[in-house]
Amino acid sequence: MNALLVALNASYVHTNLAVRLLRESTNRSVGLLEMTINESKDVMLQKILRERPDAILYSAYIWNWAQIDMLGRYINKAFPEIKQYVGGPEVTYDSVERMEEATWVDGILRGEGEESFDDFLAYLAGESAADEVAGLVYRWGDKIQASPVSVPFSMEGLPAGYEEENLNHRIVYYESMRGCPYHCSYCLSSEDDVVRYRSVDEIKSHMRPIFQTGTKLVKFVDRSFHIRPERTKEILRFFIDEAPEGMCIHFEMNLEHMTPDVAEVINAAPAGRFQIEAGIQSVNPEVNRRIHRSTNLVKMKRAMDMIDREKVHIHVDLIVGLPGEDMESFLHGFDRVVPLGAKKIQIGFLKLLRGTELRRRAEEFHIVYDDRPPYEVIRTDVLDGNEVFLLKNFATIVENYYDEDAFLAVKAEVKKRGLRPSEFYMAMARKLEETIHRMPLKNREGKYRFLYEFLKEEGLLDEAMYSALKEDFYFAENRYIGGVLPVEDPEVDRQSVVDYLKNNPALVPGRDPLKASKHVRGIHLPGRVRYLYYENGKYKHHKDERKDHGQ
Repeated sequence: MNALLVALNASYVHTNLAVRLLRESTNRSVGLLEMTINESKDVMLQKILRERPDAILYSAYIWNWAQIDMLGRYINKAFPEIKQYVGGPEVTYDSVERMEEATWVDGILRGEGEESFDDFLAYLAGESAADEVAGLVYRWGDKIQASPVSVPFSMEGLPAGYEEENLNHRIVYYESMRGCPYHCSYCLSSEDDVVRYRSVDEIKSHMRPIFQTGTKLVKFVDRSFHIRPERTKEILRFFIDEAPEGMCIHFEMNLEHMTPDVAEVINAAPAGRFQIEAGIQSVNPEVNRRIHRSTNLVKMKRAMDMIDREKVHIHVDLIVGLPGEDMESFLHGFDRVVPLGAKKIQIGFLKLLRGTELRRRAEEFHIVYDDRPPYEVIRTDVLDGNEVFLLKNFATIVENYYDEDAFLAVKAEVKKRGLRPSEFYMAMARKLEETIHRMPLKNREGKYRFLYEFLKEEGLLDEAMYSALKEDFYFAENRYIGGVLPVEDPEVDRQSVVDYLKNNPALVPGRDPLKASKHVRGIHLPGRVRYLYYENGKYKHHKDERKDHGQ
């Protein structure tokens, strides 16, 4: 029996933890094939078939079910002798109905599969019966039968899944705990409130081989990594002491429960070592009550102020489409979140996941959602379809102009003028809506032109705002601004740059001023001239000279 685990990832950099854990949970021979959803059907089919599987087990999520269904239907028609099974959150919670719809599926393996996977392989080999496999939903004649799901088990001894792999340019996902103590109604983790932890020693033993794989990013999939402060501090110190230079460790944390001693350890790490994701979702108390959450921005601000933001990247999440959250409430929440100073504000759109309480109560809350994955909100009783699309444009604008470091000076100028962030970015979103047919943000040049035109139309493009845009441009681009924007704004001439370098050799140390001038641009800003040094085409550093020739 040649069994093959198949994972379809969102892109090459992603890896699938689930199939690796299943492979490591058995001593039997089982193949593993990872592909991406961006590959063509024919390429994916040929990759699968060249493995000559007798049975395929797909790992199903909202982002890959359409492709899995396409492959499964084809293989069922072309090679009906190949058995096809599915596991994962997308098929776990309505397995019988899914098998009635997808007749190509021979069975669905539900629950935590590491303990039942070996039994499943024995069943495939004809060594045991289907009803002996915990969590297996299977066909029995013209009926569909379901074996009970096994109870949650201890994580002790569960492998990491990534031993001895080459993972250059790829992300490693790791579980240090399972279950979640919170009960957010939109999240599948709320369905498992039996919280279990790996020991710290086991985490260390898993991580040391992972450090050798070449990966630069390890993402903990734990929903609230720092629930136990002492355990958290020991793990953090381990990463500070032993993680390779340049490696980043990503955690999801509830910052309201951040303690000063945990923050102190985080701040002791090298810059870039830790990255924190903090879910806010909504600041509206009534909305939070409906989804079984609470948000205390005062506590979050206190926690974020304890963390050195020069060293630690923090991004926060907001969700569009939650029950009772209208446009005014969402934008008010955005304005209250901006002062937290997060590196990114990630705006997502509510997904009514199978198995969640919110999906079960969607009709009660008047939430209309797409019936195809990822089951995204279309409209609610307080947010119509046009407003959802407008907020999608708002999210695009925030991603491109607030979240990116490319527009820090413009963002600072907006703040300096006391403009409400939501009004400023919403006005940009409306302009994007009007010009969407031109795809104005399709490249970097388009982003600059779109912002320039918007500022000009809104009467905001005075000397100070243009100067901010110019600063941002030259930090990101080693080229003349007039080649991108419709402006006549000559740079400092080459000889003046050479003369400056002769008097200020520290800007490009150890280089002949004439040769170094090829890598330096001089630009005029209000009251000063800025000389920027670019290394390999990228901004390195700069110095300003006041126009009275002072430094």
